[in-house]
Amino acid sequence: MEQNDFSRTDAGTNLKPAGAAIRPESGRRAPRLPPVRWTLPGFCGGARITTSFGDLPIQALRRRDPLRTVHGTLATVEWIDCIQLDEEFLQSNPDALPVRISAGAFGGGKPERDLVVSPHQLVNVSPSQYRQDFRLARDLTDRPGILRQPDLLIRYHVFHCATPATVIVEGLCVSVSP
Repeated sequence: MEQNDFSRTDAGTNLKPAGAAIRPESGRRAPRLPPVRWTLPGFCGGARITTSFGDLPIQALRRRDPLRTVHGTLATVEWIDCIQLDEEFLQSNPDALPVRISAGAFGGGKPERDLVVSPHQLVNVSPSQYRQDFRLARDLTDRPGILRQPDLLIRYHVFHCATPATVIVEGLCVSVSP
């Protein structure tokens, strides 16, 4: 095999064919897993979510934190997870690649800063936060300032509230399901 067909492991000391896992006990390659249908919502690190005590980076969010909803009420975080996707998974499952929404892509400073989300994150595309028109981020890439972001390693932060809620992330309304 040519050198391009290999990826480095163990700090660059061992080589293995790209896309194949080596079983340590046998030395044989494990079969490549079939692609999956990516449907999880989520946010990449650095996104700021509005809580009752101000804007907080999503990676600092904890269970039972009170989030401000678009209607001014509070929704409590019930569940949090962090999902890391590596290069091999992303190459096999390109629909899991994140979507970058540039600052101001929806006008009026929404979002306030660039926001990187999972392609299945529901985002309110309405110019008014009170009129809700939610779309999957992956379906917005035909708009200026919204595109797929190629990456080799992604970490999505996912959280859910006890009931469906519309919360504010970087000044943009997003839907969170239980």
